[in-house]
Amino acid sequence: MDRLKVAVVGAGFMGELHARTYAECDSAELVAIVDPNAEVGSAVAERYGARHVADVQELLDDGTVQAFTVALPDRMHVEVTSQILSAGKAVLLEKPMADTLEGARRIADAEQTGGGRLMVGHLLRFDPRYVGAAQAIAAGEVGDPVHVTGTRFSPREVGERMAGSSSVCFYLGVHDVDAIQWVSGKRVTSVYSRAVSKIMPLAGVDSEDSIFSTCEFEDGTIGSLHFGWTVPPQMPSAINARLEVYGTEGVVKLDVHDHGLQVVAPSGVEFPDGLHWPEVNGLIAGDLAAEVLHFVTCVRDDKEFVVPVSDAMRAVAVNDAILRSVESGKPETVEAV
Repeated sequence: MDRLKVAVVGAGFMGELHARTYAECDSAELVAIVDPNAEVGSAVAERYGARHVADVQELLDDGTVQAFTVALPDRMHVEVTSQILSAGKAVLLEKPMADTLEGARRIADAEQTGGGRLMVGHLLRFDPRYVGAAQAIAAGEVGDPVHVTGTRFSPREVGERMAGSSSVCFYLGVHDVDAIQWVSGKRVTSVYSRAVSKIMPLAGVDSEDSIFSTCEFEDGTIGSLHFGWTVPPQMPSAINARLEVYGTEGVVKLDVHDHGLQVVAPSGVEFPDGLHWPEVNGLIAGDLAAEVLHFVTCVRDDKEFVVPVSDAMRAVAVNDAILRSVESGKPETVEAV
């Protein structure tokens, strides 16, 4: 079959991971890297046998690219993604869909009017543990959900590296905002949230450390969300997450403090990534490879994506309500999407 011609917009950490994954995918051909920084963009393009361009419009004009990954900071998603969708091209957009609900709606409108196709890269949709949890609940194995908890904490250096360019609920917590709704099969309708900022200000960063939220779902189910970039460097786990759903008949529990591998060395203890994008026999494997292959296959064969745009918008809507609640100090309603 013909290989799907793709480009990656953004040559940062996630952009390079996508570029490598496409370059190693038998169903895709990495054509270009788009980045205004010529030095960074050219280096990634050369590494994976692609060409570098400074502006996405050049690729839209010459028509050589069929699909794009957009891996820019979340506050830069709206303009570029809307531009590509308006040109009728497919986009795999790194989560979150946008950093505001207004921005997410603009992207959704561009998809509807421009004829392009959008999939937001909610990586946990390709994590077999979370997929298994969602399937168990959908099959009624735990009865009707009663309360749901999602937590995610990352090392402090992540917040320091972000330097106030994204909120912890959009950069980190959006994984679990999506997961508690997808896995439980229920929508969050209101939140009451509080934030704390002690660690980041000491590092000179204008950002919250953590946000904790109490959630109410559409049918009266209750839940909580806890996320922050607060893990100190002496703790070995860089992946500290949990999902629990207690139902009328049983429980589903996920503990993601590590991926099952420990490396104890003179420098300390490490828990390497074994699921999201590990290198296996010289190739990127795991959830990201599955996500990229799914995107490529669905675009090429005109199939439905497993992440509906409405779900990605709903995650943004919940985060929007969380930030409004932090600001107001009161419960806030999640806007309908």
